Amino acid sequence: MALVGNKRCKEAAVAIQLWLGVVFAAPLGEAGAELSVADFKFDGPLGSDGAVIEKIGTNHFKMTLGHAPGHPTWANNCQFQIVRNAKGNSLTLDVVFLGGNEFRFNEYFHSWSYDGKNWTPIHWERDSKDSKEGDTLKFPVFEQDTVYCGLQVPMSYEDLVEMVGVWEKNPNVKVYIIGRSVGKRNIYRLEVTDPKSPVPEEKRWVHYFTNQHPGEHNAQWRMVGMLEWLLSDEGADLRRRSICHFLIMTSPDAPSHGWYRTNSEGSDMNRAYRPAGSNRQEQTHEPYLCQVDFEKIMASKAPATSCWSFHTWGGVVDPIFTSGPEIGKIIGPASEFAQILERNDPNDLVKPLSYRKEAKYGSTSWTDGPHMQFGITTILCEGAAVIYTKEKNMESGGVLIKSLAEYWKGTKP
Repeated sequence: MALVGNKRCKEAAVAIQLWLGVVFAAPLGEAGAELSVADFKFDGPLGSDGAVIEKIGTNHFKMTLGHAPGHPTWANNCQFQIVRNAKGNSLTLDVVFLGGNEFRFNEYFHSWSYDGKNWTPIHWERDSKDSKEGDTLKFPVFEQDTVYCGLQVPMSYEDLVEMVGVWEKNPNVKVYIIGRSVGKRNIYRLEVTDPKSPVPEEKRWVHYFTNQHPGEHNAQWRMVGMLEWLLSDEGADLRRRSICHFLIMTSPDAPSHGWYRTNSEGSDMNRAYRPAGSNRQEQTHEPYLCQVDFEKIMASKAPATSCWSFHTWGGVVDPIFTSGPEIGKIIGPASEFAQILERNDPNDLVKPLSYRKEAKYGSTSWTDGPHMQFGITTILCEGAAVIYTKEKNMESGGVLIKSLAEYWKGTKP
């Protein structure tokens, strides 16, 4: 019996030693292990083509960014996923781009998340104007093993697909797939109107909302806020007397690659419009598909009254107005719209409306191009780089569309 007991004691001792070895080895995913290069992923829903990462200290890494297709001086976005081992660790990330300063990678804030849905803003340490000098993001101690990081308040293509799946169940929404990207992702346009409205289609105001630069995610969430307001009880009257089109992501391949302004063929998506008309030989794939679809709307019995091009730059939301034929004739002057915007914006999310009489960004932009081609009202809707949450960006969209509903009153004559 004693021999058996000793054998069991030895077996127990060996088991304890093995258990201690496991604890102190701290396998991937358990608190206590340092982050390693292998814990980072750059090819998920929010990715960064060409990114290279190296470890330079305890939970301290250097990330060198790659560049956009065909543009060696345009940095890809700083986006990644920590796939394991984050819990219990902080992260200091030094980021550089060796290609130049044409579009600085640290011009705008970033956000991080445990689930890819709920985002916390994080800001650069130096706001360096020299990409080769670089800048640093310092993250807090993480409480979960998986972490996502992306530009502004990120929106992946998968996020959009999920939202489209919800919206298409609403009887006031029609979902159109206007084509597929080079990477075989759907390009969605959502049409929102009341199918039971007594107002004939040709008498409804028609508004077209689109975002070109795929890395300007705050602008995309602004559009989501507009769409959500339109589908609410408050938007019922506008649904009855208008048709609203939303093209939220014109370059759906971009988020997973980290392209800020381009598609896979290197086209700046807001410098690819042709006021002479769409042309497959002179445009790359996605710009051609988007313009063809817009031209179909313009040739229909319910052509667009206004075309809004959504972007992100410094400050709060910054709408810039170019008048079409209805302004000051069928409806009030643009100054009336400015007053309505100010009244509907108690949290100061939108700058006072500004006006343009001449093209500023050129005929190939989605503001000046449609105005030159069709003579319609166009609004360049910039700003929101200091709006740091999804909720506030969506709120700013609500301000815009509520004001639009009041300004484009009644129906077409």
